[in-house]
Amino acid sequence: MIYEECFEKGQLRKAHIEKEDVFNQIKIAENYLKKAKLVCNKETYDISFLTAYISIFHSARALLFKKGYKERSHYCLFEFIRNEFDDQELARIAEIGHNYRETRRLIQYEGSLCSEAMAKECILDAEEFLKAAKKHCKVGG
Repeated sequence: MIYEECFEKGQLRKAHIEKEDVFNQIKIAENYLKKAKLVCNKETYDISFLTAYISIFHSARALLFKKGYKERSHYCLFEFIRNEFDDQELARIAEIGHNYRETRRLIQYEGSLCSEAMAKECILDAEEFLKAAKKHCKVGG
């Protein structure tokens, strides 16, 4: 699917978004990041990875909401960030999000294994994504 198809197929659409909705996405991302770290210490690396991905997803949603849009596709969410923000850091992070989206699918739906290194790398990227989302959404913390 190309970026324009995300709009044509209704996977991305303009929406009325309250400031509180943006803030809530940041809070959700923070909560899942905290959980990913806790679970990783229990050697459940697949769960840690999936939880860190959820944090990345909600950080991305905060950015999407900040621009006044909603999504119905993880793919389109990351494409939106890559295309609608004039920022190298966010473009790089969106590409990482795309890669994790596919890895998440393999772990969640096909039972692929996840190493400790993969889980810890995803946690670090989730921290980076959250920090960038806070900066661009002008949320403290």
